[in-house]
Amino acid sequence: MDDTAANWGVLAAGLGLVVLVATETGVVSWMTPATTVGPVTARQVAAAGFVIAALAFSLGRHGALDRRQAGLGATGASAVATVATLVAFFGPEFRTGVEATVGIAVYLTVLAGGVTVALGWALSTDVSNDRLYTVARALSVATGIGLAGFLVGTLFAQFVVLGAAAAGLVSAAALNGGTVTGPTYITLTIGIGVGFIGFGAAVASRLDRTWADLDLRRPGLRDVGYGVGGVVVLMVALFGFSYLIQALGLEAARSSVEELAREDPSFLLVMVPLAFLTIAPSEEFIYRNLIQKYLYDDFGDLQAIILTSAVFGVVHFGQYSTGTPTQTVLSLLLVFVLSTLLGLSYLKTENLLVPIFIHGAFNAIQFLTLYIEITGNPVI
Repeated sequence: MDDTAANWGVLAAGLGLVVLVATETGVVSWMTPATTVGPVTARQVAAAGFVIAALAFSLGRHGALDRRQAGLGATGASAVATVATLVAFFGPEFRTGVEATVGIAVYLTVLAGGVTVALGWALSTDVSNDRLYTVARALSVATGIGLAGFLVGTLFAQFVVLGAAAAGLVSAAALNGGTVTGPTYITLTIGIGVGFIGFGAAVASRLDRTWADLDLRRPGLRDVGYGVGGVVVLMVALFGFSYLIQALGLEAARSSVEELAREDPSFLLVMVPLAFLTIAPSEEFIYRNLIQKYLYDDFGDLQAIILTSAVFGVVHFGQYSTGTPTQTVLSLLLVFVLSTLLGLSYLKTENLLVPIFIHGAFNAIQFLTLYIEITGNPVI
């Protein structure tokens, strides 16, 4: 039976199982310490879930089970694998005095589990092969644009730093694993922004976008209202988020910017204008104007915003991955909320300047707040 959901399901479950098996040989790293669920480890439960999911998909492919039975079985089994992985991820947080080391295999297993759950549900609800191909293509392109843009921007920034170092403006030691200084971080920020814009322009050309598609126009009163309101909502959300995690006795992960600012807070004053000039324009161009608009064609407006926010969170993962599992998740949740609000503001106004302003103001306020917190100097 030619059933795309079942075929892809076997592959996704198989990949999850391969990752887990690879942890046994040390090819990829898992969690340290291991989390147990009764007499077995969470990793063993996850592996069993993937095996059962692959079996259910296979039985569906060969007609031994109907689509609904196979899909529901695969969905349930892969959900167990995903939950077991999450238990392994968060388990050490509830053990006093235990610090966890999170390996890449945990994230890969969660990803494989999520994809397998989605494919199992698609099989059980009789989603057509054409729709699956459409969704897979759209998500692949959107994710590819987001990740490739980040990689191209980062690579371009390395050359900018090398050029600045050759001119004696900054130290290039950070490129060889040395300490990042304030001037170097500023140079990297500018380089990434320029690289983002260049990559985005190439993608826009490939998608046959015109200048009109850039959605840049003089803000009207309605746009100003959305911009100011968006900043207010985000700041309320930030303070509420901070209060909540403190009340729960938790804390969000420190970003790389905050870690550097503890050593050299003065560079934060330069980052304030850069929030409006490079960070916000480049990221909003890629994620809102290119990715979100691209996803409109194959998904509902709200779905496109949520999926774009997911890609936005993935790209920012490395910035917060050094914290504990809970810290990382909480920080990425805030990033997701930020991106979702930016997406909504763009949807409502169709003016890219609005999310650029909200994004830039949000980051600028964070830089100023951090500067005052570290230095105790309210005079900017």
